[in-house]
Amino acid sequence: MATILEALTLALDLHLAGRFGEAQELYTRILDAEPEQPDALHYLGVLAGQIGRGEFGLTLIDKASALRPEAADIHANRANLLRGLGRLDEAEMGYRRALALRPDFAEAWTDRAFARHGRGDAAAVDAATELLERALRIEPALDPAREKLVDLLHARGRLRLESGQVTPALADLIRAAALDPRDADIAFLLGNALFAAGLRADSVIAFRNALALVPDFLSAALNLGIALAATNRAEAALVPLRHALRIDPAHPAPRDTLTLALRALGRGEEAEALAPPQPAQAPKQPSARRPRRPR
Repeated sequence: MATILEALTLALDLHLAGRFGEAQELYTRILDAEPEQPDALHYLGVLAGQIGRGEFGLTLIDKASALRPEAADIHANRANLLRGLGRLDEAEMGYRRALALRPDFAEAWTDRAFARHGRGDAAAVDAATELLERALRIEPALDPAREKLVDLLHARGRLRLESGQVTPALADLIRAAALDPRDADIAFLLGNALFAAGLRADSVIAFRNALALVPDFLSAALNLGIALAATNRAEAALVPLRHALRIDPAHPAPRDTLTLALRALGRGEEAEALAPPQPAQAPKQPSARRPRRPR
């Protein structure tokens, strides 16, 4: 017969694998044998919250917490249940209790950031980013913290850039790009922020990165051409501008910008050759096409 520890290990494996029904049955059997087993109470409480029975989950976790009041993970998971129930003030108190017991609890800092951001007030993003930064200082490889921080910095950087707050936008986007160098939109926005800040040569690097990540990124190709021209590399600017025109021949911006670049280089004939074809004139006589049958 399996020991309680062996049964708990198996139940937790099933739980983590998403096999909730089997895990629930095994946790229940453990509690039948040992009604005050704190780990079974704790994990079954977490599972209850995951299947939409948060209030029942709280009852179980409260029992576990009474048995192990100094267990930071129990307090953190209780706070997660409260957050799921929309009881954010109580959740905040729970996270604070967990972190007081274990200040290096990176997951609790992360969950607290999610809860803080969920409030949606004006200071929510700033507070959440600070909490996530703290989590990553403790555990740099913690993916949920990194991914959430990237999302927050990306969105805040875009908003700041659009509202003309170039310096704070630049700080957000530099940090976001460092956390996720494979995101083409972040690289593109960073290029825009660098260009707006007068750092034209650095913007060239950012736009090149965006275009390398997404070769058909029209705006990145166009802005790379503009940035190269702004750094006195007019000849080099023609390459991304021609690429932008190939991406979308019908878009006027690449054609117009390439035309201006060619004229600036004294290559007027090439510029004229880029003029879009004139639409065909309407025929003076009615078409001889056969009329369609009415349907």
